Amino acid sequence: MAHRKFIYKNPEVDLKLRYRKWFELSLVIALFLIIVVFYAFADFRAKPKIQKKVDVKLEITEIPPTEQIQKPPPPPKPQIPVESEDEDIPEDLTIEETEVNFNEVVEELPPPPEEEEPIVPFYALSEKPEVIKRVEPKYPELARKAGIEGRVVVKVLINTKGDVEKVEVIKSHPLLDEAAIEAAKQFKFKPGKQRDRYVKVWMTIPFNFRLKK
Repeated sequence: MAHRKFIYKNPEVDLKLRYRKWFELSLVIALFLIIVVFYAFADFRAKPKIQKKVDVKLEITEIPPTEQIQKPPPPPKPQIPVESEDEDIPEDLTIEETEVNFNEVVEELPPPPEEEEPIVPFYALSEKPEVIKRVEPKYPELARKAGIEGRVVVKVLINTKGDVEKVEVIKSHPLLDEAAIEAAKQFKFKPGKQRDRYVKVWMTIPFNFRLKK
């Protein structure tokens, strides 16, 4: 049998045993160099510029609505006399001259009709109408004898002088309506206002008919 010869290396010169130590040492040196380079260079990051706050004031102006004024139609063009073809009209026919007397007294024309004042809604008033004179309705004799009681609500149109122009029944009772209407016509009000101007307005008035026991 052949004898095997074993060869043993000296541990001090074996590179495989020192490989791990050199790797760890080189890793520590590289990490140290990276940290030194990182802190050596200045920070060149651009800082954002903060703009100054600008106060913007918006002014709102109310533009009044424009009104289109319609121009009156132009006057008709004067007619040019044209020779008539009618044979029945004599050729020597002339138009007689008329004299105008400017000193003649002309009858006065009637005044133009007054423009009707607009009726303003009750909610649009700046000052509501106030009752100055209130008139209680007379109980109808027929309703009194029959023992009839009820409630009548009327709507009155108050003019700019505070008088009642019109009366309309909203809630009706056949035997009590006329008495309520007659009483409402006699009411007197302080007229309502809209923008410091007296205006017409509708207003409701309730009447309660109760028999005294």
